[in-house]
Amino acid sequence: MLSLLSIRNISLALSLLLLTGCAEFNTGWNDGYPDRYNDPYAQSDFDELLAFGANMSKISPSSRADVCRTLLKRQKNPPGPGIHLHLMVGRLLSDACGDIPKILNGVSSIPPGGLPDERMQRLVAIHTETLKRLQNVSRRVGSLEHKQKSVQSVLESKDASSSKKNENRLLREKLEAIRSMEKHLDESGDAN
Repeated sequence: MLSLLSIRNISLALSLLLLTGCAEFNTGWNDGYPDRYNDPYAQSDFDELLAFGANMSKISPSSRADVCRTLLKRQKNPPGPGIHLHLMVGRLLSDACGDIPKILNGVSSIPPGGLPDERMQRLVAIHTETLKRLQNVSRRVGSLEHKQKSVQSVLESKDASSSKKNENRLLREKLEAIRSMEKHLDESGDAN
């Protein structure tokens, strides 16, 4: 019985020693890349980006804006391809993900070897063209809004001058009526 208990203790001590040794061996395994594996946005594989876009599409606009702010903060550090790609996908779903030209510049700065997967290259090509079209539509809308404001100000000035003309016409009519009354009074006074 004593030998069974001592064997059990020895095997328990060996197991603890083995676990402690493995844990000690494993610490610091990613010291060279501390944020890369802890940051989900640093990853830039096809499935992760697809899942990110799907998740973004399911959350509220305010939550999307929060995610975009997080991505933009991470972009301030030297961003890797993952941050640029996440911003690209996020910008399709929220204006809060930044300026389209900046995002397109970031994506175009990814080295050719940075997108080795053909599916990823296709996804980036589609999203890049979509962002370019979105940017052109935004420009057209801005131009139309500017033209609308110009037309509106011209119409308002015409309305102001038109109302001024109407006011002048009314004053002339009143003046003529007063003169006519004075003339009538003068004639009736001369008759007496």
